[in-house]
Amino acid sequence: MPQQQETLDLDLQLTPQGSTAQGKIYAARVLTSPAGQASGAFQAPFTVADTTEFIQEIMPSARPMSRLALQAMMKEHGGRLFDTLFQDDLLVCLERSFDEARRRNATLRIKLRLHDTPELLNLPWEYLYHRRRNLFLSQSTTSSLVYFLELPDPVASLTITLPLRMLVVIASPADLPQLDAEREWQNIQHALTELIERGMVIIDRLPQATLPELQSALRRHDYHIFHFIGHVDLDENGGHGNLILVDAQGQAAPMPGEVLAQLLHNERTLRLAVLNACEGSPTAGENLFAGVAQQLVQQGVPAVIAMRQPISDEAAMTFSQEFYAALADGYSVDGAITEARVAVATRLGNGEWGTPQLIMHAHNGMLWQVAAKVDDAVIDGAAIGADLGVLAQLMQRSAVRERVAAYRADFTAAEREIDILSNYKFLHDLLHKLQFRCYNVITQEARRFPSDELAFDNLLNYEVTLQDIVANLQGVMEEAQFPQNETLWVNDLLDAQQLLRRALDTMESEALRRVVWLMRRVLALQPSTVNHRLSSAARALRLETIVASLRAIRQELGDVQVADPQLTQLDSGVHELE
Repeated sequence: MPQQQETLDLDLQLTPQGSTAQGKIYAARVLTSPAGQASGAFQAPFTVADTTEFIQEIMPSARPMSRLALQAMMKEHGGRLFDTLFQDDLLVCLERSFDEARRRNATLRIKLRLHDTPELLNLPWEYLYHRRRNLFLSQSTTSSLVYFLELPDPVASLTITLPLRMLVVIASPADLPQLDAEREWQNIQHALTELIERGMVIIDRLPQATLPELQSALRRHDYHIFHFIGHVDLDENGGHGNLILVDAQGQAAPMPGEVLAQLLHNERTLRLAVLNACEGSPTAGENLFAGVAQQLVQQGVPAVIAMRQPISDEAAMTFSQEFYAALADGYSVDGAITEARVAVATRLGNGEWGTPQLIMHAHNGMLWQVAAKVDDAVIDGAAIGADLGVLAQLMQRSAVRERVAAYRADFTAAEREIDILSNYKFLHDLLHKLQFRCYNVITQEARRFPSDELAFDNLLNYEVTLQDIVANLQGVMEEAQFPQNETLWVNDLLDAQQLLRRALDTMESEALRRVVWLMRRVLALQPSTVNHRLSSAARALRLETIVASLRAIRQELGDVQVADPQLTQLDSGVHELE
C-alpha cells in the first residue's frame, strides 16, 4: 500500500434500540460514507462466552488444528458476524463504498462507534469476514477497522523528525505469574533491530517498572510511543482497569488506568500506547472507559493498541517489526496495523492476527507528520530575496522571454507525460507483482493441488494477493482514464480471480489450470505493451528542448550579478536532465 494512499471513512454508530426474549436489539447507523447514509438493526450473534471460546480455539496454545480447519472456523465466525450486521441498506451502503474506494484507489476505513454499547467491544470484530469478496476486512489493504471515540478536542497536529522515540515498560511483580522480562526485552529489540540500525527508532527501557521511575522517564524525554508488557486487571470495587506496575519491594502495585492516562496526557508528543497484556482491553458493565485502553484514549492519547489475549513471542515480534516499520515509513496507524496483521497471518498461519484491538480518536489515523530532512547547503532565504531582482532584469530581454515561453510550453507538456509515465510505471510494477507473487507461486502450488493440504492453504493466501492486485489495477486504470481497448485484458484476471475461488471451493484442479493459463496469457503480452508505452511517454518528455532553453537562459545569466552557488545549482540541475 502506498504511504499516502487516500482513505475514505465509513462511520458506523451502534446504539441500543430495545430488547426481545432473544436478547438486546441494536441500531446500526452509517453517519457518513462514500455512499451516503444508511441504517438497520441487528442482534449480537454471539454471547461473551461464545466469543471467549472462539478466541481460545484459534490461538496457537489451543488443540492442534489444520490450517484449513482454522481458516474455515475464522471465516464461519467472522462471516456470521458480518452477515448479522450488514444487511439490506447497510450492505448496499458498504458495497457502494467499497466500489467508490476502488475507483479512487483508496482504502475504506470502517469506524465502529461503540460509546453507547461497550458490551459490543467484546465481539470479535477484527475477524469480520465478507463471504462474497472472500475478505477479512481488517486483513486487507483495501479496508481497515478501528474503534473510534469522539472527543471534544481534536488531535493536535505534530511534525516530528526521525527517529521515533519509544519507552518500553516491562513489569513482572514477584507475587504474580512471572514474565521473562529479559526475554521480552530481547524480543522487542530483535524485532526493531533494522529500524534502530537505520536510525528510525530509539527504544528506552524503564529500569524499574515503578510509578516514580515512569514519571521521571516521561519528564526527561519526549516520547512518541509508550509500549507496556505486563499484567492488567479489573478493580474489584469500581470495575476500572488497573495496569500492574511494581513497588519498591518488587511486589504488584496496581495503577488505575486513569492515573496512567493523566501521566500520558501531559506528554504532548506521545501519540500511541501499546498494551501487551492478558486483558489489555476489558470493559465492565455499561462503562466504555472501564478498560485501560479506553481510559487512555478518553484522556487524549490519539491511539491505543490493546491485545485481546496473550500473544506468543513469535507473533509479538512479527507484529512489532512490521507495525513500527510501517509507522516509521509514514503509514496511518490503521494502515500500519493492517500491514502487521497480514504479516502475522501469512507467516505464522494462526489466528493471532486478530488479537490487537485499535482504539483511537485521531480522525485520519495519522499520528504525526515526518518532517523532510533539510539539506545544510540550502541557500539562505535572505540571499534568495536579494537575487530575485535579477529576474526582472532578465525578462526585459526578448531572447530570454522567447526561451522562457518555450520552456514553459515544453515543461507543461512534460508534466502531462510524467503523469502518463507514472500511471504506466504503476501498471508495470503491478504486473511484476502479479508474476512473482501470484503466477509463479500459483503455478508451483497447482502441481500439488488438490491432494496437498499445504498447497490449499498457500492458495488461500495467494487469492487475497490476487484480489488486491486486480483491485489496484482497476483503480489506476479508472483514475488514469486509459482507453477502453487498453484495459480489456483485466477481464482475464477477473475471470482468473473467480476461477481460483471456484477451485478452492470445489477442489477442482481443472479450474486452477485455467487460472494459470489466463495469467500466463496476460503476462505474455501486457508487460511488453506497457514497456512500449513507457518508452513512448519517455520520448515525448521533450527533455532536449527543455535543456536547450535552460542552457540559453544560463548564458544570459553570465551578464548579470548572480551568486556562484545559484549558478552551480542551476548547472547541476541541467546536467542531471541531460
